[in-house]
Amino acid sequence: MSVANTASQTTAGDRLLGSVQALGRALMLPIAVLPAAGLLLRLGQNDVWGWTHNAYMVANGIPWMAQAGNAIFAQLPLIFGVGIAIGLTSDAGAGAMAGLIGYLVFMGVWNVTIPQVKGAPDPSYNMGVLSGIITGITAAWLYKRFHDIRLPDYLAFFGGKRFVPIVTAFVCVILGLIFGWIWGPIQTGINDLGQGIIGLGPLGAGIYGVLNRLLIPLGLHHVVNSYVWFQLGSFKGPNGLVYGDLNRYFAGDPTAGNYMAGFFPIMMFGLPGAALAMVRRANFPKVAAGILLSAAFCSFLTGVTEPIEFAFIFVAPFLFVIHALLTGLSLIICNLLQIRIGFSFSAGLIDYVINFTKGNSHNAWMIIPLGLIYFAVYYYLFSFCIKIFNIGTPGRGEARTGLSADWILPESQRGPRASKNGKTSVAESSERETDQDTILAGQVLEALGGSANVESVEGCITRLRLFVKEPESIDDARLKALGAAGVIKRGKIAQVVMGTQSDRIAERIKRLMKEDAEVVSD
Repeated sequence: MSVANTASQTTAGDRLLGSVQALGRALMLPIAVLPAAGLLLRLGQNDVWGWTHNAYMVANGIPWMAQAGNAIFAQLPLIFGVGIAIGLTSDAGAGAMAGLIGYLVFMGVWNVTIPQVKGAPDPSYNMGVLSGIITGITAAWLYKRFHDIRLPDYLAFFGGKRFVPIVTAFVCVILGLIFGWIWGPIQTGINDLGQGIIGLGPLGAGIYGVLNRLLIPLGLHHVVNSYVWFQLGSFKGPNGLVYGDLNRYFAGDPTAGNYMAGFFPIMMFGLPGAALAMVRRANFPKVAAGILLSAAFCSFLTGVTEPIEFAFIFVAPFLFVIHALLTGLSLIICNLLQIRIGFSFSAGLIDYVINFTKGNSHNAWMIIPLGLIYFAVYYYLFSFCIKIFNIGTPGRGEARTGLSADWILPESQRGPRASKNGKTSVAESSERETDQDTILAGQVLEALGGSANVESVEGCITRLRLFVKEPESIDDARLKALGAAGVIKRGKIAQVVMGTQSDRIAERIKRLMKEDAEVVSD
């Protein structure tokens, strides 16, 4: 095989991985609405407010609040269609409109093409959020292909971005016909896959838990989550047939929650225990505590775990593998103990308290003693490994990591940086009085090789996702000195873990790249 062919195949693989990663990032936008839906639906139930109904509430809860939550769950496919289109087109309004039009047209055609029962679509046929994912991806691709198209003068009004919803509508007519004809065997295959996973019992849940954590560095865990949460298994609820462990749980399925309960001991207890161990083993505990304790509280309260995980994932990959295995074990244990409780977004205290008394939650109280055991396991395991293997976790200092003691902190929270003569310059002092995010974005862009090296950049919860021309031009050491917990490179795809400030940095990098492009064109 020639060198040219090898390079071509590598590039194709990079592009494929980049596309899947981009989809994972885009899925975050529609998933982010789930907490609102879950809270509204749960707070509208009678068992939440029943103790006050004599004085304030009606005996059947708050129907209008429950219906507000139901309205979001009922339209999840549409929300996914629009959200994915937005995420894949860098927040383009025309892309969002195309996603909306594409979904409505697709479902209109699909509902007529599938088998009918008494003049109505067969209710056993249901694509769930997959219909939104398909139309969202289609709309985004068509936007990138046609958003700057030029039509003849007599059709010029319909050119450019106005053309995108039009062409999306016609393409989705064709897709609606195709999927209407072929969906029967596809749905059977998906159901068989789901039944196979469910048939594995606790082991199936454990495998999912391990994969969920192992895919975090690549940002692909949301792709797996989307199948488990929104497609795995079926249940006929009060509002019709629903699919997925999360949807089934909120629809009242007494068997749902098997693939969510096991995350509560990890996120509420295990990772906070790891954070405490890293603080206790730090040579500069105040520096480590500055962010790790707040990250631990974030994990405990909301179930957002990346700020803790990225503090050790790169400096001790074997610890991350152990963390993934412990997560899988937690899901297995919760299945064996028949602990069932779900969440709308992630397994934090908020969802635990709200859903603790839900009718189809079962043995939820066991999360607390199991969680305390996990806290101790994580604390002593991380303490032992950090000490024995001298792992460079946050606050261990320059001697171990080659980084300053406060590298884990955002740039704006660090101590003054000394110049070459050991003093902080006037220019640096005045610079810190301006927008710190813009300053940091400029420094990150420079470390990435400048605007000329960056083809595209997007922000996720805790990382920058990039396509670059020359990966070797990226200065990993400089990025870590700027606060990156790690740099992941595969071919021309790069991810820079900058923590929860990543979205802000990405937007400012885009702005700086646009300014650089305008300067070059002038």
